[in-house]
Amino acid sequence: MARRGARLWVAMAMAACGGSGDDSGGTGLSAGTTMMGSTGTASGTGSAGTEVPTTGSTVSGGVSDSTGTSTTGPTTGEPGTSTTSPGTSTGTTGTTTATTGGETTGETTSGTTGAVDFCDGEGGILLPGDEVTCTGDLGKKTFLFAICSCSGLTANNSLKTDSFDSNDPNMVPMDGGSVGVNGPYNAASMVDIGGSLWVDGKIQTFNAHQVAQQLKCSDDLTAGSASHVADDLFTEGNLFAQNMTLTIDGDLHMLPNKTNNGAKVLGATIKEQVDVKTPCDCEDLIDVPKIVSGYMQDNDNDALPIAPDELVGLPQPKSVELPCGRYFFTAIDSNSSLDITLTGRTVIAIAGDVQNAGAFHITLGPEAELDLFIAGDANFNNVATIGDPKRPAATRIYVGGSFKFASNFTLGANLYQPNAVFTANNMSEIWGALFVGGLQLASPLVVHYDQAILDLDGCDPPDQGCGDCHDCANPTPACTPEGTCGPCVVDDDCCPPLVCDAGMCKAIIPQ
Repeated sequence: MARRGARLWVAMAMAACGGSGDDSGGTGLSAGTTMMGSTGTASGTGSAGTEVPTTGSTVSGGVSDSTGTSTTGPTTGEPGTSTTSPGTSTGTTGTTTATTGGETTGETTSGTTGAVDFCDGEGGILLPGDEVTCTGDLGKKTFLFAICSCSGLTANNSLKTDSFDSNDPNMVPMDGGSVGVNGPYNAASMVDIGGSLWVDGKIQTFNAHQVAQQLKCSDDLTAGSASHVADDLFTEGNLFAQNMTLTIDGDLHMLPNKTNNGAKVLGATIKEQVDVKTPCDCEDLIDVPKIVSGYMQDNDNDALPIAPDELVGLPQPKSVELPCGRYFFTAIDSNSSLDITLTGRTVIAIAGDVQNAGAFHITLGPEAELDLFIAGDANFNNVATIGDPKRPAATRIYVGGSFKFASNFTLGANLYQPNAVFTANNMSEIWGALFVGGLQLASPLVVHYDQAILDLDGCDPPDQGCGDCHDCANPTPACTPEGTCGPCVVDDDCCPPLVCDAGMCKAIIPQ
């Protein structure tokens, strides 16, 4: 197969990420936060190149209401002071103490909350009410495409995808970054897809269109301008490509009663039965409110301690540091800046909406991971950052409603928003993946898919029961005829768009 070599990412200067959770709204984002070098490290600048202000102070293992005065050193013997036994991390509003055998040490502990195994990186954080499936299993079963849309995709501006593996310290751009659409696909602007394109519906392109791997279409395909597929093309419909506007480097697979009207095929034309799988698993959606409800009943708030309504009605800047654990909040509602720093493997479950009028940042430490579950909507009306562009596989966001942002936004995460359309109304660049109810591009969108999402640590037993491939994940990604998860043998054993390599399902075709 003709394959593209490693490419420089388009605009390594970090473009702001724009989108909304419905087809009626959400303003886009202006360019802002800058990425430095090929590693994609954020420089921390905001709109118009100005520095994003850091307000308030942070108390290790706790929270602080910020008024511009720094809190340094532990304070003991004051109202509101909290104590814990060794092995737990304690936070209060500005005061932290620790005790050993009843004696106050005056030092903040560095232990963990929650189960020791997952806080030590030796296990996963179980989903509520589930004794075998953890958040890592959920992530690697969900984010198989750079973009997956449960309905149509309309690109009135350019779209580009590629991929990298954050487990590789060199972060080399590579092929991968597939696009899946359960519905019609219409591209009026230039498209450059670094992986495969799977469409359960008609395809219409009106500008230059590039697919680095396979293209699969369940209906007619019309190429109105110069288009290129670097591997095989599979279609259940007819091809319309007058004046050789479509070139297929590999083979053309199509039904015996369908015709090729003008496409140039460098391989063979094979008339056979073609059955294009539906790419996105939108029939069995993740019940985000149910998961949030489970963490409401079973969480580590008391061990910190932190109240469920700690982040509601914030009139002043606030900083929160969360150690490893599972935390439940009723909502996030702030009229000022909010900074959340994670130091370990963390779940944050939010029962209501996220509304932040000021700057909003969730920052991951070197060993941190985040699974963020929002039962309602998320609206960010100012500069915002979630996750780490250098390792987006470490952050997974699941939203029951819509996800909107109206200012400079840095997203180094995988976003699951199946119940609302994602609209990019301004220059957008995302490190991670989008699983959305629909996609509308009014401005350019670049998505850098992190293949490391497929190899997250999971808890599912290797021979668990299954109904289809979506119930399984690496290292046993295939649902065998016996109804249990096992190694894959052929590509069709893997869920779209993955391919089989030595029993594992991969994002790119092995060389």
